[in-house]
Amino acid sequence: MKFHSKLVALAAAVVLGTTFAAADTITLGSYATMNGAGGSAPSTLPDNTAVMYSKSNTYNIGSGASSTWAAAGPNSSWVSFDPQSGPTGNSVDPNGIYTYTSTFTTTGGNYNGYFSILADDTADVYLNGVKLISAGTIGGNSHCADGTPNCLTPATYYFSNYSLLSGVNLLTIDVYQTNLVYQGMDFYGSLTTTPEPGTLLMLGTGLLGSAGLLLRRKRA
Repeated sequence: MKFHSKLVALAAAVVLGTTFAAADTITLGSYATMNGAGGSAPSTLPDNTAVMYSKSNTYNIGSGASSTWAAAGPNSSWVSFDPQSGPTGNSVDPNGIYTYTSTFTTTGGNYNGYFSILADDTADVYLNGVKLISAGTIGGNSHCADGTPNCLTPATYYFSNYSLLSGVNLLTIDVYQTNLVYQGMDFYGSLTTTPEPGTLLMLGTGLLGSAGLLLRRKRA
C-alpha cells in the first residue's frame, strides 16, 4: 500500500508540474544604441539587444508612417548606422550592402511565432547563419525595391517548431542600398515555446494508470 501511495503522489506531482510549466516568450523589435534625428527608442524595449552595425553605434531614425516608409512595427523603430539616412534626414548613403546584427537569448528548444522586416531598399535575414528571408526583387526601384521586403511592405517568416539555441541567438540582416537615396530597416516579431508539457503529461497519466492497476490487483 505504501508503494501504491508513493506512485500516486509521484504521478500527481508530474501532472501538476505540467500545469505550471511556463512558456518562454520572446518579443523581438529593432532599436538602436543611440537616438537619431528622426526618432527615439520604442517605449517598451523588446528582448533583443540593440542593433549594431560593424561594431559601431546605430540610430533610431523614425517610427511613424510617412509617404516614403511604412510605420515601424510594434515595439520597434527604423534603424540605421547613419542618423540622417531616413526620409526626414539629408544623407545619401552610397550603394552597397549594409550588415546589421542583433542578439536575443532563449532557453532553447522548439519555438513558434513570426519575424517581420521592412527595409530600404530590401534585405536578407539570417538566424544563426541560416537564411530566413531573401531580399526582394529590386525591379524599377522608383521608391524602394519592387519585391518584399521593402520600405512599404514587410516580409514575414513564420516559425513552426523551429529549434533555437539555448543562450544567445544571432540575427544578421544585410540591407541592400541600390538607389542612392534612403537606407534603413525595421524588424519585429514574437517567439513562444512550452517546455514539453505533452511528454510530461503522458508520463504522469501513465503512472496514474499503473497505480490504479496495482490497486485493482491488490484488492483482487
